[in-house]
Amino acid sequence: MRRAFIVLLFVLLPAPASSQSAATHTVEVLDLQLAMRAALRAVEVCNEAGFQAGAAVVDRFGVEQVTLRNNMGGAQVTEAARSKARTAASFNMPTQELEQQVAAGSAGDLSAMPGVVPLGGGLPIVTASGTLLGGIGVAGGGGSENEAKCAQAGLDAIADQLK
Repeated sequence: MRRAFIVLLFVLLPAPASSQSAATHTVEVLDLQLAMRAALRAVEVCNEAGFQAGAAVVDRFGVEQVTLRNNMGGAQVTEAARSKARTAASFNMPTQELEQQVAAGSAGDLSAMPGVVPLGGGLPIVTASGTLLGGIGVAGGGGSENEAKCAQAGLDAIADQLK
């Protein structure tokens, strides 16, 4: 009887939590106000340089949070900005680095992957502790190098909040 009771305890009691896999996951997300501030600052910096740019911020899954464009920016700038932001978040690296890898032939043909834009202007949004929150992308800002500077200005505008 005692033996049956002990066996029953092992069967009925749950295993320790460390041996169970998590059924859910908790992630941090960027506040909408911060996303808007980052995108607006990126567009402002490009405007100051004389370009009709657009900027987009996506969450860590590539879902759009906000997209802004200069009143004179064409339709293509918004889609390109979103794609750059998604690419930066997906690869968790600046899209300018991907552009350089493609040019050097060390990244294969990333342009063949749907939605991947290996052109400068996209940056991952990461907390000070290294948690990926999303990406910011800029297009229509005078080329990859300048667009990356505009995107960085957007990140700089919210850097004190990304702790």
